[in-house]
Amino acid sequence: MSGLFAYVFWHWPRPEISRDSYETKLTAFLHALSSEEPAGLVEALSFRVEALPWFPQRGNLYEDWYIVDNFAAIATLNETAIGGGARGPHDSIAKDYMKGAGAIFKSIKGDIRVRDARLAIWIEKGIGQPYQSYYDEVAKSVGDRKADLWRRQMVLGPSPQFCIHSEEVLEIPASLHPISSKLEVIKTN
Repeated sequence: MSGLFAYVFWHWPRPEISRDSYETKLTAFLHALSSEEPAGLVEALSFRVEALPWFPQRGNLYEDWYIVDNFAAIATLNETAIGGGARGPHDSIAKDYMKGAGAIFKSIKGDIRVRDARLAIWIEKGIGQPYQSYYDEVAKSVGDRKADLWRRQMVLGPSPQFCIHSEEVLEIPASLHPISSKLEVIKTN
């Protein structure tokens, strides 16, 4: 899984839009986008998440992961999302969303599919700490449990610099400033 990139987009609907309506439109968009088979797209999925401290919204918050096999595929993904067969579903969900923000992440390590994650743990690296010793510290915290590690690129987005996905609760040291969020995948079928 190492070497993959992901465009992560957090968003929430306007207050008058029902959760069912929003999720129906969201799944229609994800299906249409995947059906277009943009070059480099590995998977497109969305999670319903708990409140995150970098957003004012509580409840009905969504976190989309668009996983691609290289950085250049993000441009192709963008063009496909707003063109062709995905344009109508994109425009439909876009008119119902209130606000959003995105970031680009690179996979550092992984032995879990993002789709199988039920927990995201957002963490920060200490200032001046070498990356390798940080990665070793994270690996020690994860142990032999299935998890991944993603690193934000180009300081884009409001989230902490790193994200760990896991199927289970992990004991992450307080020094990494962990912020945990339960994930519930939005079914696209």
